[in-house]
Amino acid sequence: MYISLKWRVVIFISVVSVLITTLWAWQTVDRQLAIFDEEIEYNARTQTALLDELFDDSYLKLSQIAQLISSSQASFDEDGVSSSFEQKWFSINLLLELDYMAFFDNDSNLTVQASPSGLTQDEGFVGELVAELKRSSAHDEPRFFVYCNSACLMVVLEPFIGPNGDYNTIAIAQNMSDLVRIFFNLSKSSVTMMVETEARELLDSPRYVAEWSMFGWAGSDFTNVFPVLKNYANEYSPDAVFDDELFKTNKNVYLVKELDKPNSKFAGNTLHFYSVTDKTESYQEMLNSIKRGVILAVIALAIALTFMITIVSRLMNKLIRITRALLLLPKQEFDNAVAMVHSDETLFEDELSVLEKSTAHVAGELKKLHHEINFKNESLADQVAALTRSRAFLTRLFDNSHVFIVTQDESFKIQSTNRKFDELYDASPRSFCDLIQKDDDLAQFYGKTNELFGNTISAFQQELTLLDKGRKSVIVSWTHTLVEDEQGSEIILSIGMDQTQQKSAESNLRWMANHDGLTGIGNRRSFNAAFNEMLSCAVTGALVFIDVNRFKHINDIYGHNVGDQVLVDIAEKLRVLVRSSDKISRFAGDEFTILLHSVDRQSLPEVLQKLNTSLNHSITSDNGQIIHYSVSIGAALFPEHGTDSESLLINADMAMYHAKKKGLGYWHVFDTNDARVEQIKNDHSVIESIRYALENYQFKLVYQPIISFENDKVSHYEALVRMFDERGNMISPGLFIPLAERSGLIRKIDEWVLDNAVQELSRLACGGVDYCVAINVSAPTLQSNDLPDLIVEVLEKHDVKPASLIVELTETAYIENFQQVLKNLRKITHYGVRIALDDFGVGFSSFNYLKMLPLTYVKLDGSYIKNITQNPDDQVFVKSLSAMINAFGMKTVAEFVEDENTLAMIQSLGVTHGQGYHLGMPKPIQEAIEEQSSIRFLERAQSPV
Repeated sequence: MYISLKWRVVIFISVVSVLITTLWAWQTVDRQLAIFDEEIEYNARTQTALLDELFDDSYLKLSQIAQLISSSQASFDEDGVSSSFEQKWFSINLLLELDYMAFFDNDSNLTVQASPSGLTQDEGFVGELVAELKRSSAHDEPRFFVYCNSACLMVVLEPFIGPNGDYNTIAIAQNMSDLVRIFFNLSKSSVTMMVETEARELLDSPRYVAEWSMFGWAGSDFTNVFPVLKNYANEYSPDAVFDDELFKTNKNVYLVKELDKPNSKFAGNTLHFYSVTDKTESYQEMLNSIKRGVILAVIALAIALTFMITIVSRLMNKLIRITRALLLLPKQEFDNAVAMVHSDETLFEDELSVLEKSTAHVAGELKKLHHEINFKNESLADQVAALTRSRAFLTRLFDNSHVFIVTQDESFKIQSTNRKFDELYDASPRSFCDLIQKDDDLAQFYGKTNELFGNTISAFQQELTLLDKGRKSVIVSWTHTLVEDEQGSEIILSIGMDQTQQKSAESNLRWMANHDGLTGIGNRRSFNAAFNEMLSCAVTGALVFIDVNRFKHINDIYGHNVGDQVLVDIAEKLRVLVRSSDKISRFAGDEFTILLHSVDRQSLPEVLQKLNTSLNHSITSDNGQIIHYSVSIGAALFPEHGTDSESLLINADMAMYHAKKKGLGYWHVFDTNDARVEQIKNDHSVIESIRYALENYQFKLVYQPIISFENDKVSHYEALVRMFDERGNMISPGLFIPLAERSGLIRKIDEWVLDNAVQELSRLACGGVDYCVAINVSAPTLQSNDLPDLIVEVLEKHDVKPASLIVELTETAYIENFQQVLKNLRKITHYGVRIALDDFGVGFSSFNYLKMLPLTYVKLDGSYIKNITQNPDDQVFVKSLSAMINAFGMKTVAEFVEDENTLAMIQSLGVTHGQGYHLGMPKPIQEAIEEQSSIRFLERAQSPV
């Protein structure tokens, strides 16, 4: 913003003048206020001193009166003091205006008293007199105090010697109202005595100030002053009267101030002395003095400014002409500039005159130079146009290139960059060395550029990692060579190729080759590399093998997404639990490995226990359901348990299966001396046999009849699975079923049993034979949400009626998701399939199952049936269970019916169905049907167990 120098000078002088004037006016106001304050303080000191003098004079007067009265006490009759006192009291009171008089003996006992205002009845007043007498140890000194109740009295206690030579005391009191009158006459200021009281008889009095809880007892000019004091109390608290602030009311200005109490004792209600002084006249005089001072200051300021502006204006006009002339020079209006500053010769020259002549001379010289420049510009215009076209072509080529181009001088200061390089940064670096992050790269760059300037090499390449404006890494392959610039100096031309995507792709490929895509930890390849590296270093350690228990069960029940969440959760926990020197890997689907450095047999159990505690955990699915999981952990030490990865993996795997045999959520360290190692190997062999049997159809179903005692006929058959190994040897279900459950292969066995049993029913139905078959379904399969669909699909596939199939529940103790099982069973029964509960009465069997599950049959555990003929407790238990189950509308089935006596016993106890070798051996379906059709069970002989 342009502001003329003239106005700048004027503004400056004005501001200085205003500041000086303001300072002078402020000092005048401050001096007037100080004089006024001093006057107020002086009046306050004077009033306080006057009040002290009045108190002293009043006490002296009362003391003299007391002495006078006591000296005339001899005129009182000794025997009739009371009557003589009363006769003289009237004249004394009339002459001396006393409000109270009394005599006390040497023991401070009241002898006689009199008062026209009822003070004799004021127990507080009389009590204060007696107390004051008792407090004083000297009998020859008078005592003074002020007592206030409904009125304020000055009291004097004057000792004297009575006619009998004893020390007596005369007490006289006089109203203080005359004191305020005398104070006003002497000081011309009003004083008001205010008594603190809450006496009920005074609350409605016009003299009572409720805001201060005070009563206006007496005051000079009371009619005019008390309303002012009362208005003051409406706005201020009693504490405010100590401040020297003026109070305005009814267009008058007053100073209200509480005077210091005189040096006297005060008794009764608290007494305050308030001075109220009319300061209207002096206050107005102060304001007028301030106004006069301010007006004079403003007038002086106006005169000074007018004089200074007049003087400056003439000089500034000349300076303005020179300034305008100088502004014409850039516009090349040289003649106009000379005409503007031209002036006649003057007798006296000053700086501005010299400046005018100089401006005219400069304008003439610039005119000559302008003509010369125009001529040269015309000759250069053609050359510039040609260079511009050439430079524009090079610039477009430079900026549109897909490589980074940078030029730098010998000190590596960047001279120019292309558009692609500029896009990397908000502001281009000053030096190329600022781009280099690593010290080794910087040292290489210095060395190679020295060779470049020394003509040892013609060019060199270098790969650098740069940080762009977003702090992202950019990998650039630079080629540096020497070129000449426009001045002929050698500079470095650096051309860079962006290698970021290529390097990222290579890095991703390397990462994917060595890491698991789901969990982000190492895979089997990285495990093998880490293991070989550990063995080559000849260090001791351990291989930990971790297997997720019933992982297939989790996938089947909750879905593969939940299974993936479990694997990720385990991997995250392993990252936290292991050291940076250890290596974790996802070895297979639900198997993890850990290579532990520098771990021995003594420290390994603590590590395994820590892993076991953290990895037997739970996750929360997306729908809020909590899914528990557990792991089994096996470990083998190296080189103690093997010096190659294959041996250690086998031994750690066997240790893991040993942990599984303990139950879910255990760990075990491989021990070559452990007798169970052979058992673990056998278990491995059985699991391999299960896989072989599933792949090569080495399973077979046999059927055992279940007899109904109501009609002496077969109710249905139970399908029992048998398995054969590679050599054709049968493996007991009690051996391979638990291993199938631990290894997650039980679902496939369940599916095979379901499909083959229903297929057998379909074949029998085609032959005109209509039977029912019960199949056993394991707990993991029961909890799969696709079980109802699977059963319906198989029944429809083989065209079998749902009523022909009975699903038998086993292992209710291992059911984790009971609500899913209940939901599945209800769907199955709605479709027409019946449900049987196996092994009821042992383990974790619950009577609640009878109410919740849609059961048709309940099979009593064989442990109650085997010795039922010799065990009365078993008889009672079976009878009770049968009665209860029958009451629910279900059928009871007794297993292990092995002889005629057992058969008769269970019938007598109310069991409705039986199963056992005495009633029928497990056989292929056709043989079982033929056997049952040829004989009735009540007539058969006992069969071997």
